Amino acid sequence: MPGAVEHQEKFVGEIPSPPNPAVLQMGMWLFLASLGIFFVASVIGIVLVRNSSPNWGQGSPSLPDTAWISTGIILLLSVFSQLGVHFIGKDALRRFKACMLTVFFLGFAFLYFQENVWQQLLASGNGQFNASSSLLGWCIYSLGLIHALHLAGGLIFQSLVTVRSLSGGYWSLHHDLVKQVNLYWHFLGVVWFGLFAFLLWLV
Repeated sequence: MPGAVEHQEKFVGEIPSPPNPAVLQMGMWLFLASLGIFFVASVIGIVLVRNSSPNWGQGSPSLPDTAWISTGIILLLSVFSQLGVHFIGKDALRRFKACMLTVFFLGFAFLYFQENVWQQLLASGNGQFNASSSLLGWCIYSLGLIHALHLAGGLIFQSLVTVRSLSGGYWSLHHDLVKQVNLYWHFLGVVWFGLFAFLLWLV
């Protein structure tokens, strides 16, 4: 029996302790704060360049209609992501999984329309409006690259959460990562709304 007890204690000792939810939450907030500071600093830099350029925006394009479609998609995505958190909190697993799948596909739809927005911006105007020959084009290209990195991070995160949700990896007492990815999508939505308003002023 002593051997069995020793074996049991060894087995129990090898079980990793779950991450502290408060630590995860703090880590996510710090990460989002760093992304937000970087984005705001980039916007401020572009504003300074714009105000010091007398020929700014000459031959610049108008914001494409797909930007409005993107706005609607990110709104829906945030709603379904929040619903997913609500349903998993009540152990409504089927509805939760449906929400995660919906968020997953809306995320890629958002990516598609975002790519379309930036392509139209950089390809329109007076024919010379691009990242290599126009200061405005370079600024828009830089903003698009920063935003694309944010979006790529969200899609990777959501993919991992969605796959795990389909395999039953979350329930009411264990869904901290679902909360974190939900927070990230809300952050990305705020970033897009700010970027959308900035682009309306910029071009």
